[in-house]
Amino acid sequence: MSEAARLQVDGDAGLTGALRLVELQTIPMENGILGVAEVSKHIGFPVHRAYYIRDVPPGQGRGGHAHKALRQCFLCLRGSFALSITKNGQTETVVLDRPDLAAIVEPGCWRDLSGFSEDAVVVVLASDEYDEADYLRRYDDFLTWEADGEPVISPPYLDLTRNAREMAPELEQVIRRVLRSGHFIGGPEVERFETRFAGYCGAAHMVGAGNGLDALVLALKAWGIGAGDEVIIPAHTFIATALAVDETGATPVLVDVEPDTGLMDVVGVAEAITKRTRAVIPVHLYGHPVDMDGLKSAIAGRDDIRVLEDACQAHGARYKGSRCGALGDAAAFSFYPTKNLGALGDGGGLTTNDAAFAQTVRMLGNYGSRVKYEHELAGRNSRLDPIQAAILDAKLERLDAWNAMRSQLALRYFRGLADLPGVDLPAVRTWAEPVWHVFAVRVPGRRAELQAYLAESGVGTNVHYPTPVHLQPCYAGRWQAGDFPVAEAMASSVLSLPLDHTHTVREIDFVIERVRAFFGRSVAL
Repeated sequence: MSEAARLQVDGDAGLTGALRLVELQTIPMENGILGVAEVSKHIGFPVHRAYYIRDVPPGQGRGGHAHKALRQCFLCLRGSFALSITKNGQTETVVLDRPDLAAIVEPGCWRDLSGFSEDAVVVVLASDEYDEADYLRRYDDFLTWEADGEPVISPPYLDLTRNAREMAPELEQVIRRVLRSGHFIGGPEVERFETRFAGYCGAAHMVGAGNGLDALVLALKAWGIGAGDEVIIPAHTFIATALAVDETGATPVLVDVEPDTGLMDVVGVAEAITKRTRAVIPVHLYGHPVDMDGLKSAIAGRDDIRVLEDACQAHGARYKGSRCGALGDAAAFSFYPTKNLGALGDGGGLTTNDAAFAQTVRMLGNYGSRVKYEHELAGRNSRLDPIQAAILDAKLERLDAWNAMRSQLALRYFRGLADLPGVDLPAVRTWAEPVWHVFAVRVPGRRAELQAYLAESGVGTNVHYPTPVHLQPCYAGRWQAGDFPVAEAMASSVLSLPLDHTHTVREIDFVIERVRAFFGRSVAL
């Protein structure tokens, strides 16, 4: 074995960090030697393609390409060969000359295979099936790709396949682990995520639910809120906030929002309180927290009013240094795939510091039962799926890094659009650390024009939300146009620009350039 290989096996990180060598399991037996390469112990990724290389003519090589996303495991079953990888301008080479040593190569590096002995037989295990689009076959193209120099043509508003590709090997192992466990309702995966997410939010308890709407409903029902009660919510929010109140039989009471943030106006909350008010639902919209101290001041003296955070867009956001999720009596989260912490399907949950409340919520989501076939409450079926819980638990490790990337890209927008008349940028309170679930600008009077112009330029956008709650068809006759003018102004002017942790700086710069071009201003980054 070469000295380079020996260093790698001993734990040297190498020049690039894209290559590691692992000792495989070898089992001597009377009828031969068995060599084992297991995904979890040795390879580190599921294998979807296997091929071999043999009879390479003297002096000839293989490889001479890079992969954008593919991971590979190289095994030399007989003879020897040299494997060289290049990344960030640095190259390292290892010689594989024994069958119990495997080289794991990460994506994003150039690879060359050379120095084949005449008897060399090489087996390659790959993380995915053949995909020509994943190859970079010219070194110049690799350097351009590595430097993020490929031309930006059409930044999507959101491309969920990017994150899926990034975590596919890890998530496949997670799903397989659940399948092998036999726990398909509840079980250790759900318990682990509930414990870890509660701790992440700074709360004592977390109870999984089927989705974010269910989380809101379960909380209100656990507090006994129903017919004859009132629940105060903001007029500018996703309709689920209002639907949750309706489902309990209580009455949603709307208050207008702040014109620069779109968040619940806590002054309006104080004015909306009546003897029938049982709860307030502040929505941490777009990933920016509501002024919780101001809200608590607005309801001071009313110990019977519960505060239920709608944190469905605020995974990891902080208010005065504390994360959303432990700022009220309870907090509802959605793990819809588009969220900062998103599952591969529906999912939701509630965090709280109240153990008795958590127990009641858990019972309500399990048919009102804590013991099988004994139903103490009139409950429903709303539980977090173990596969989704395991996926969320794996993603939770990366949430802070993803949120940090969102913040960097948001800062890029602020710098690039700061001096642009016609575009109102979102306000950020001094006590807030938003996580930028959405970067929503306001374009009064010209939103439709700008959105169409950006679409023609290949830029994806979205509108959150085009019709305010009080003007939704399902509430016809309950409220009138003009009742909540700020929410209506938001609905007619808000435009959400691309911002996800998978977007690149160059994509955001492209969007900035296109927005500025629409208003006839040159780029000033």
